[in-house]
Amino acid sequence: MAEKQESGEHAGGTGNATGFGFDQASEAVEKLRGVVDQASRSIKDWTQASEQWARETQERAIEVAKELRDQGGRAVGTVSETVEHNPLTSLAVAFAVGFLVASLVKRAG
Repeated sequence: MAEKQESGEHAGGTGNATGFGFDQASEAVEKLRGVVDQASRSIKDWTQASEQWARETQERAIEVAKELRDQGGRAVGTVSETVEHNPLTSLAVAFAVGFLVASLVKRAG
């Protein structure tokens, strides 16, 4: 009988330990859910911020490209106008630049 009572205490003790273990496990699961929820919110926030940054960067790149295209067009127009008004001077400058570049290439090679 003493053995039965002793084993009952172990069983009861194990039952209490199991109940206590279940409570701990439930608490751990709840904490884990909280961590997962927070991680999900952080990932969502990060994704939204990344998308916004990408949109803003793309918009800025388009603006810069348009500005560069406009500046290039103005530069070509200015050069064309200069060549039209001063054809001999433009020809002499182009010859001089070509001669200098050819000399530099010849020395480098």
